Amino acid sequence: MIREVLRPKNRKITIKIPASYVGKKLEFILFPIDESENDIASHGSQKSLRGVFNQYADSSKIALENAAWKNHVIGKFKENA
Repeated sequence: MIREVLRPKNRKITIKIPASYVGKKLEFILFPIDESENDIASHGSQKSLRGVFNQYADSSKIALENAAWKNHVIGKFKENA
């Protein structure tokens, strides 16, 4: 799926599609976006979600994160051996 929000400068729009879409049935939907909505079109960029879950972080577990994958894999192989 490709979604693109744009502000046309005139009445003609040219769309380039991926090669994998050639020969397939495609649907184009065109509708105006309400300018008051909190979206990409009205703000120009997406806001980051970085840090949104900080309130749930357990600082005592941070030291374990670096070795978490290694420990998981070792444990997984010990179970199957």
